[in-house]
Amino acid sequence: MLQPSATVLKNGWNGLQVEYGRLDAVGEFDFAMPQHVISVAFEPHDLVVWSVDGQSQSTTLPAGSIFLYGGRKFVWHHRAKPSEYVNLSLDPVLLRQIAVEHGLSSAPEVEHRVIFQDPTILHVAQLLKAEVLSGGLASNLYVESLRNLLAVNLLRNHTQKLTSPTVAAAALEGLKLKQLKDYIEEHLAEDLAIATLSALIPMSQFHFARAFKATVGEPPHRYILRRRVERAKILLSVKRLSVAEVSYQTGFSSQSHFTAQFRKHVGMTPKQFRDAL
Repeated sequence: MLQPSATVLKNGWNGLQVEYGRLDAVGEFDFAMPQHVISVAFEPHDLVVWSVDGQSQSTTLPAGSIFLYGGRKFVWHHRAKPSEYVNLSLDPVLLRQIAVEHGLSSAPEVEHRVIFQDPTILHVAQLLKAEVLSGGLASNLYVESLRNLLAVNLLRNHTQKLTSPTVAAAALEGLKLKQLKDYIEEHLAEDLAIATLSALIPMSQFHFARAFKATVGEPPHRYILRRRVERAKILLSVKRLSVAEVSYQTGFSSQSHFTAQFRKHVGMTPKQFRDAL
């Protein structure tokens, strides 16, 4: 059997590996999928043939279908048209850490399940696909938030049903919140990470993200993005820095990412904003 030709792009962040692919070959082939990954198929198919541990099946494939590949052998055998997918691989150590912090088993096992719908996994996969295709323009903080959302969703909905204690999202105390905001302002030009911010409290990354949103009203990555845009407006107003230099001093990964986010929040490009002063 021929292996299907493919276009594959990969990127990795702390605890998460993302692979975007487009398989161009159609017809008969044997294409084994990696084990212990989450896969999302974006294209619908009227008929696909696949097997698990040698047991073959023929089914339709709706757009946005989710696959949870455990330790079993999943192989594609037939498609009538090209296929587009994203594979997501979470570090098992990270998943165990999140499980412990949520009062679950320290050795969670994600169930094997194929061709089902999960809006959260699909949404995360679409956003991470955009990150891979753009070359990873967003901050690590943004991707970490998606990674954590994916991990918690897996633990809640796709592992053995274990009882966990109900833990309210504790609000950050006034002094700690001020110290945290001061730190963010002092380090806006850097690639801030949830691990760094949560260590200031101290608090686990996952409880920190919930507590921050409960106190501030928005997730950490959105708050920091908003503060970067506000800092950029000040720099554009009072200093004759180039747009590229403003982008660098406010922590954006590139000038193009800065311009896109500035336009999204302000309604005009940085140059248009400066010219309108």
